[in-house]
Amino acid sequence: MQLRGIFAALTTPFRDDGALALDRLEHNLARYFATPLAGCLVLGSSGEAILLDREEKMEVFRAAARAGAGQQKLLLAGTAEESLSATLDLTARAAELGYHAAVVRTPHYYKKAMTPAAFAAYYRAVADRSPIPVLLYNIPPLTGVDLGLETILELAAHPNIAGLKESSGNMEKLTRLAAARPAFSVLVGGAATIYPSLCAGAAGAILALAAAAPEACCEVESAFRRGDHDLALAAQRALLPACKAFEPLSIPGLKAAVDAAGLCGGPPRLPLQPVSAAQRQAIAEAISTLRPAATAA
Repeated sequence: MQLRGIFAALTTPFRDDGALALDRLEHNLARYFATPLAGCLVLGSSGEAILLDREEKMEVFRAAARAGAGQQKLLLAGTAEESLSATLDLTARAAELGYHAAVVRTPHYYKKAMTPAAFAAYYRAVADRSPIPVLLYNIPPLTGVDLGLETILELAAHPNIAGLKESSGNMEKLTRLAAARPAFSVLVGGAATIYPSLCAGAAGAILALAAAAPEACCEVESAFRRGDHDLALAAQRALLPACKAFEPLSIPGLKAAVDAAGLCGGPPRLPLQPVSAAQRQAIAEAISTLRPAATAA
């Protein structure tokens, strides 16, 4: 398994009454599989995983696995729970469904106890017992805890830890990590920094924006790999208005962006509130400008 390229961090569609809309999820996946994406993350932060119960998570995992059967794309499963046992159970279930790797967010509820030693012990235990490769997942803006560089370097030596989803936005940390462990796959989580992250040694990115504009996100990485840095930088700059439009509005903003792209975003789940009509219009206008830089007028 090669963890490289651009992955979409999928949203989870709901109906107006809050129920899962699995047919809409499968519709979205059919569209994503026709793009240059390397794969998709199911039930990451963008998927409102924290707001789903266990059976709902399994329904989403099963639907995405059905849609992905026979596709040449990697399916990553967000399997993090606060406890080790629950994380291992969800990871085992995802493995049974054919997911290629588990993306495991840092536990964070007991923040004062989340020391480097606690993180190292937790991730070693997950990796020791997981039947599929594990990606560490660091997202301090949501969890309030940060997986430090030394801990990541220690865990990178584990044979079943395949990489890291790094959503801290810390470019110095990324640069140091890539220099120390060049073969360790680091996938960043910010669409506004794809190009500088690749320059610093990232293997790719797992992006919320790629759920709304997969081709435009992929253009940055593909141009970079071809050595066309002018085009890569132009493609990166083209993403910035869309990032500015939806990111401050969190998941409701992302879902509005997915809707604007002609996919099924739908309403967020309570306690999240939908965006206003004016915000939706601004997001739609920003998304409408996105197309691969190679074909831009």
